Amino acid sequence: MTAYVLELRQRFTPLQNRYDVVGVDAASAETPLGYAEQKRFSLKEKVTFWSSADRSQVVFTLGARNLFEIAGTYDVHGDDGRPLATISKDLMSSFLRSTYKVEHAGSPLVGQERSTVQAILRRALQVFSDVPWFLPIHFDFTDPSGAVVLTIERQMKLRDVYRVTVQDASLDWRVPAALAVTVDAFMNR
Repeated sequence: MTAYVLELRQRFTPLQNRYDVVGVDAASAETPLGYAEQKRFSLKEKVTFWSSADRSQVVFTLGARNLFEIAGTYDVHGDDGRPLATISKDLMSSFLRSTYKVEHAGSPLVGQERSTVQAILRRALQVFSDVPWFLPIHFDFTDPSGAVVLTIERQMKLRDVYRVTVQDASLDWRVPAALAVTVDAFMNR
């Protein structure tokens, strides 16, 4: 049963990515939850989500742990600086399908690309060409028992839109929102 749904909507500008996080209820009514701008070409990634574009109140931050790292690790902090989660790319498992590990207040989660075939085809295309991947990329995040806790599905639209469906109501919405940004950043979107 779905506990809640978010959408991460990316807007492209020449020097930065802009993200909007929106809560979507069962009647498709939307509630703005956060806004962020990510500078491109920065040495150490950090994204601050604000309650609105006026940047008056921080909602959460997502920041790279190190300057240079083959398998990135990101820390998610709440508005009060309290750690909410750590997201890391599992380099070995990611050779076939991109894989992420999430440590948070609940049980750990592991997220993988849903389609092994698409993942392999995408990697093959990237070896021979600089053409961006045009098909949707979907991720399933599971708990240690294998139960799906959340899914991230890239929608087929002109701009990147990620629909995040969360099954566990106790999972702070900022963690799935940060996961969607991380997936977008790691997939070089």
